[in-house]
Amino acid sequence: MRASNPPRRPSWLWLAACTALVLVIATLPTSLAVKRHDFKTCAQSGFCRRNRALADRATETATAWHSPYALAAPPRFARGTLSAAVTNRLFPAVQFRLEVRFHRDGTARVVMDEVDGLRQRYNEAARWALVQEPHVDDNGDDERFSVRNDERSTSVTYGAGHNELRLDHAPLAVTFLRDGQPHVVLNERQLFNMEHFRVKTVGDEPDELVVQDPEHPGEQRVIVKDEAFPGFLPPDDDGMWEETFGGKTDSKPKGPESLSLDITFPGYEHVYGIPEHASTLSLKETRGGEGAYTDPYRLYNLDVFEYEADSEMALYGSIPFMQAHRPGSSVAVFLVTGAELWVDVTKSTTTKGVTSAYKKNKSRSSTDGGPSSTTTSTHWMAESGILDLFVFLGPSPTDIFQAYSSLTGKAPMPLLSALGYHQCRWNYLDEQDVLSVQQRFDDADVPLDFVWLDIEYSAEHMYFLWDRRNFPTPEKMQHELAARGRKLVAIVDPHHKRSDDYYVFTEAKELDILCKQPDGKTDFEGWCWSGSSAWVDWFNPKSHEWWSNLFSFDKFKGSTPSLQIWNDMNEPSIFNGPEITMQKDAVHHGGWEHRDVHNINGMIFQNLTMQGLIRREDPPKRPFVLTRAYFAGSQRFGAMWTGDNMGDWPHLQSTVPMLLTNNIAGLAFSGSDVGGFFGNPPPEMMTRWHQVGAFSPFFRAHGHIDTKRREVYLYDQPFQGIMRDAIRLRYSLMPALYTAFYENTLSGVPILRPQYVVFPDDAKGLALDDQFYFGGSGLLVKPVVEEGVTSQEIYISDDQPYYHYLTHELYFGASHGGAHVKVPAPLESIPILHRGGHILPRRDLVRRAAALAWKDPITLVVAVDLSGSSANGSLYLDDGESFAHARGDYVYRDFALGPQSKGAKALTLRNRPKDGYEPTNAYAQSIAEVKVREVVVLGLSSRPTCVRVAGSSVGLDFEWKDGASATSSRRSSGKSASVLVVKDADAAIVDDWDLVFSFDASASCSTTPAIDYDAQLASPECPAGQFLCRNEGHIPACILRSRVNDGVCDDQCCDGSDEWDGKALCPNRCKAVGDQFRKDRAEAERKRRVGASIRNDYIKHGAKDKAKLEAEVAKVERELSVLQEREDAARLALETLENAEAGEIQRKKDSQLYERIVEMQDAIKALRTHRANLEGHIADLSEIMTGLARDFNPNNQDMAVLGATRAYADWRKANGLEVDFEVYGVQAQSDVNDVPEAPPVAKPVEVEEPVREFSDDDLKQLESEDPLSLIDSVNLRVGQPLTSGVTSIFRIEDYLPDKWRPAYDGYKQTLLELLSRTGIIYAPGPSSFAGSDHPDLLRARTAHTDLVNEISRVEGKRDEARKALEKDWGRDWEWKKLDGTCVEQNTGEYTYSLCFFGEASQKSNNNNARTSLGRFKGWASDVEQGTDAYYGKQLYADGQRCWNGPLRSAKVDLECGTSNALLQVIEPEKCEYLFRVATPAVCWPDDDGGEQVKDEL
Repeated sequence: MRASNPPRRPSWLWLAACTALVLVIATLPTSLAVKRHDFKTCAQSGFCRRNRALADRATETATAWHSPYALAAPPRFARGTLSAAVTNRLFPAVQFRLEVRFHRDGTARVVMDEVDGLRQRYNEAARWALVQEPHVDDNGDDERFSVRNDERSTSVTYGAGHNELRLDHAPLAVTFLRDGQPHVVLNERQLFNMEHFRVKTVGDEPDELVVQDPEHPGEQRVIVKDEAFPGFLPPDDDGMWEETFGGKTDSKPKGPESLSLDITFPGYEHVYGIPEHASTLSLKETRGGEGAYTDPYRLYNLDVFEYEADSEMALYGSIPFMQAHRPGSSVAVFLVTGAELWVDVTKSTTTKGVTSAYKKNKSRSSTDGGPSSTTTSTHWMAESGILDLFVFLGPSPTDIFQAYSSLTGKAPMPLLSALGYHQCRWNYLDEQDVLSVQQRFDDADVPLDFVWLDIEYSAEHMYFLWDRRNFPTPEKMQHELAARGRKLVAIVDPHHKRSDDYYVFTEAKELDILCKQPDGKTDFEGWCWSGSSAWVDWFNPKSHEWWSNLFSFDKFKGSTPSLQIWNDMNEPSIFNGPEITMQKDAVHHGGWEHRDVHNINGMIFQNLTMQGLIRREDPPKRPFVLTRAYFAGSQRFGAMWTGDNMGDWPHLQSTVPMLLTNNIAGLAFSGSDVGGFFGNPPPEMMTRWHQVGAFSPFFRAHGHIDTKRREVYLYDQPFQGIMRDAIRLRYSLMPALYTAFYENTLSGVPILRPQYVVFPDDAKGLALDDQFYFGGSGLLVKPVVEEGVTSQEIYISDDQPYYHYLTHELYFGASHGGAHVKVPAPLESIPILHRGGHILPRRDLVRRAAALAWKDPITLVVAVDLSGSSANGSLYLDDGESFAHARGDYVYRDFALGPQSKGAKALTLRNRPKDGYEPTNAYAQSIAEVKVREVVVLGLSSRPTCVRVAGSSVGLDFEWKDGASATSSRRSSGKSASVLVVKDADAAIVDDWDLVFSFDASASCSTTPAIDYDAQLASPECPAGQFLCRNEGHIPACILRSRVNDGVCDDQCCDGSDEWDGKALCPNRCKAVGDQFRKDRAEAERKRRVGASIRNDYIKHGAKDKAKLEAEVAKVERELSVLQEREDAARLALETLENAEAGEIQRKKDSQLYERIVEMQDAIKALRTHRANLEGHIADLSEIMTGLARDFNPNNQDMAVLGATRAYADWRKANGLEVDFEVYGVQAQSDVNDVPEAPPVAKPVEVEEPVREFSDDDLKQLESEDPLSLIDSVNLRVGQPLTSGVTSIFRIEDYLPDKWRPAYDGYKQTLLELLSRTGIIYAPGPSSFAGSDHPDLLRARTAHTDLVNEISRVEGKRDEARKALEKDWGRDWEWKKLDGTCVEQNTGEYTYSLCFFGEASQKSNNNNARTSLGRFKGWASDVEQGTDAYYGKQLYADGQRCWNGPLRSAKVDLECGTSNALLQVIEPEKCEYLFRVATPAVCWPDDDGGEQVKDEL
């Protein structure tokens, strides 16, 4: 037993405990992977299963398949709308109304709803998705339409005669044609089905119906359903009236109401969109086949953490928008539904009718490259709602983006700073932690704009309430961030703790705006981070103003204008709900079920949060709100990210396709968690992920609470430097990125543009999704997303020259287009090609935050095109934070390079206003001093003779590097291009000007040397790139060049000399700062002197202890020498006697008694080992479960783990062990629904009589007895009484468990009788005497054994002293004095303790539960041994294991102090603690060679 005085414990506990604990552990997660069983497949979703089966029956029935849907009467056209009554001939009493509305921009809208049904189908999705109701072309001028009717069909020509709708009457089908060719067909496969509302029948429905005879309108006939439309009806009511999944039942009070619609894109092989899925850009087939999925794409907003990197599974957002593209033609559809949606994608051979139509009408289209040999057909299956479908006929991708974004809304201009780098993790611990992150980014010269706080900042996860223990002064923290141009983001989730002490919950309850249970009256209750929670019903208008007002500064105490918001968990995520979300039969405002509006919910939440941030200030500022859940139209409200991805290569590879899909679906402001939310990515992966993030519209690093911290500054070189370069590259490209955002607000064109968007005529690029164009900058990016890759094959669609953006190598595509070029991609390089013909604006001076660069000069990078003389680009600027741009306060410039005039040997770079903005607006005037400084021109064929601003006779200073030109032979591909750098154009960005490049030798001009602005700021006292702050009255300091004139009063420049351009007024604080510095330094020196004196006492004490130990070792060595001599003599005597008695000894060893004794000893040893193993297993499992119950957050969504903690608590209670429910996380869960019950605890095994327990020492003694000595103790031939020898000395039965005794007694009796009969021993008699017939041998053996034991004891004493001497007690043994000294700190919730060279621990102040944080392992391992730094840190490791984490450990940072004290304890990483301890032991004396604090210089 491990305890010295173990409690009596029944033997059945061993097996019961192990069994119970193993069963509990088996319920815990064992790997990082999505739990697919938590989420439905189509086969587990009733309506999807029914409608997919409908498609299967249609395929099986083939030509006999007919749809019952048909027009009930000829359609009517009026005021831009075609309308018709539709009937389902299987249910003649059920009527539908179909409308096709034609909009002014050429978009068509197909709407169909039940007429006078039992209830209204959900018809409000468009209210939330569309920015406004679109304008129908209904101004009375129907002459723009051409309508033709006959018995079988109706056609309407619209869109200036290019577009046509053809409506087939029976069966119902709708075909959209452009230029005479079919492009979109609805119900071609006759899968359309709108399940009408009905009353649940009792018994079977009638098989016969009386219907109108279509061939004889005046007559009726009786039909049998299955004969009229074989296979159309489902064979049963599968999943129509009730459905159970994962033990949770959907009551479906309205019955079946799903919508099925097949949409065919004839002649289109590639379709895109319908995010969000971790899948390819070009959607895969879903009906099986090589590389295909077997389930439909699902659109149902879900909290799918650790999702798969290649899957059709639903994720966090849903946009039911699909685009089809073939060379020269794009079309799209948008189904407006907020319900769960499944989409099957299948492909087939294009029919001859489609190709014939193209050939017949080819002359009508100048762009369409014709149908592909493959046609894509899709099957859309929605759970509820009306049919509301928009059809876009393009013909170009940009036409589609413009039309779709006009419907769902253009994205607003974001905060400029929101395009910078965001640093987040779950969670930064406190204010000091946040500000430390900021400082360390600055120290590493890594730009940063946002620091984020996850859920732990809020008190008990009650959002809007700060945890004042860790964030006592949140306003001050935000002000310190804002002082450096940065902002803070805090998370606000939609679940609200059901507590009367939480004003958000009580106000919502009083307003009656909470979601309801299926009865429509009882407030909905679920489980999330805050425990038992409620959810606000965003569809209730009363919730809108209330929620927005919560963000006012007087309501959200501790918030400031720099605080932005993160809306997470808004699918909504409900831990104990079906599929971790809200049950579908929950009720919203208006009586709508949650099934009708599920996918819309998260978008409204983000919208209202955005409105709240806008309303809190006057004048308002642009908000930043990040969402996880989204819907069509979410682009109007902020950014999104791809959710809880994994930190592995497959998820990195899936990032670009996911972002491209979101971009084409309208949600361009998107990004991923850089590094992955889960896991600990290796440095190479983290570096490559930053290179992807540098070109993602939203750029945020984030990590789970269980992951290692991975801020850039924590990585070793070269990884840190390469990641830093990627982030700085992002900041230098900010002007180009901001311009791309502006262009997105105008036309909806993506920021990340797939190959097919930029080159819509190139068939080879239609499926590419691992490279993209970065806005309109001309940058083609193909980041490395695979391990160990050092080169990339980049596909080039055209024949333009492409220049490597970082190294200026020149690459050419094939003259006919469509070529791959191999580009080097070592870890430090990103494969970026700058397409010829584009001008890119950038800022080369990278500030610490984006907003600080607003007055910095612009650099133009001109990549000349194939002609060697042309390029174009643009630049958009505004103040980056207000809405003044909406009033015209912005700058939008157009740059164009071209021949100065026909035949002239000169090129001109022109700067002109773009799109007619007012160049003299207030913002333009505020940046009148912002200049275009450098101009870099790539690919010129020769060196210019003069570069000057038009109107000036003096030339500009420039550098020329010879190289390949844009007009060079394609054999020059891969060689360095020519580079012209105009050093200082000094041309105001807001002014019109021409920069003239002359190539005529007669046009040479004199030049003025360019000003070297960096040299003007340099000082010999500072390294290159740094500026000297003289700080008279204090210590001079060197700061980075980028910190000069950035609008921030740097602490290092107390004299304010770093700011002089008017952005900031920095007073001279050097006298006060110097005085305080000297005061602090004097106090530190006083502490050092006092501490050094105490340390000297420690050294003296250590010297004495060392001398004592050395003396002890010497003394023991002498003693051992004497004992060894005595043992040698005793051993010799024993060997002599044993040799003399060798035959007798061998006879005993050969005896059955000897063998049985050895066997029993072996059995005892095996039993002891087995028991030790079992006890070890129990202890390990108990430790795991104790850690699980203590550390596991019961608010976590893993209900299996919550059930496991309950089971463990029950097991401890059943076995009489102490249980504190607060420790094990089960106290407050009695009111939670759907938490797993604990499994039954194993019943104790009943025994007839108590079993005697043996200690480990008892068993060891039995095991180590010498069998020969035991035999010698028996009454042998000399006549020792058996009762004395056997029953007194050799009582083996005293050592055996009771259950072994009967067998042993029987065996012993038989053995003794046998020995007696053979004469080996005498039977006991009254005259027997004690002793052995070989007393000399027995005495010799005993004497030798005693000496061996004594030597072992003395050696242990010596080894212990040697170990103490060999232990590292510090450079001068100063730490020996502190051996066993303990320091403590009470932090409120816990008391932390550190015993030097012993153990670090944590004790709960609520229940006194103690947790080991590790035992002493040594000194600092990452510095040179013996230095001050080495002795400035202690390491404690191998503490108790964390739930779902490592063994606990602690690092101890030591600092000089006049006494031993624990100053601070933090947990920067899960289960890894950092202690800050003051001690005199590290107060180094002046003359000790210790490293002292040095001045800045």
